[in-house]
Amino acid sequence: MRRGREAIVSDTLEKQVGRELRAVWWLPVLRGLVFLGLGLLMLLHPLETLTAITWVIGIFALVDGALIVLQALIEHRKGAMWWQLLGGLVVIGLGVVVVTWPKPTVLVLFYAVTAWVLAVAVVGIVAAVLLHKRGDYSWYGALAIGLVNLVIGLLLAFNPQTSLSVVMVLFGVFALVGGVLLLISGFAARSLGRELSA
Repeated sequence: MRRGREAIVSDTLEKQVGRELRAVWWLPVLRGLVFLGLGLLMLLHPLETLTAITWVIGIFALVDGALIVLQALIEHRKGAMWWQLLGGLVVIGLGVVVVTWPKPTVLVLFYAVTAWVLAVAVVGIVAAVLLHKRGDYSWYGALAIGLVNLVIGLLLAFNPQTSLSVVMVLFGVFALVGGVLLLISGFAARSLGRELSA
């Protein structure tokens, strides 16, 4: 009898996790598309002026931060994820700093990008820990995104660059890698959500 109740509870939890994954899977996919667009822009159509690059990166940071906040609000309805809201607000703050800085330099832009990468890394790693504790099977995707961004962020932090072209290439690569990981994570979450809620 007890085993029967445990099986019912387990099945109910799996279906709940499945519904949650199906509710938010499109957000990582949308973020992934944003990152891919930014990466391709940086690598295939390099901008020639610091002002143009500053505005592009700032606007993309604002969009990415807004999507993170949106996902946090959706998750919060299920009783979770203040850490995600904080991470999104940090990224939005970085976007505001970038576009409103009086006289941006390459080094300022570089460190803003580095802070963005590290913020995304922290959000991903903390997400993985909390999702794992909740029994959410999508934790591995968040962990992969967090660890990859952490490595990239630390490499950037310890190798500051003042060359505009180098900064563009580095950020373009980060955006492409992050975009691919986000797309994989989003579609994997959709697939898993359908399986669990079936």
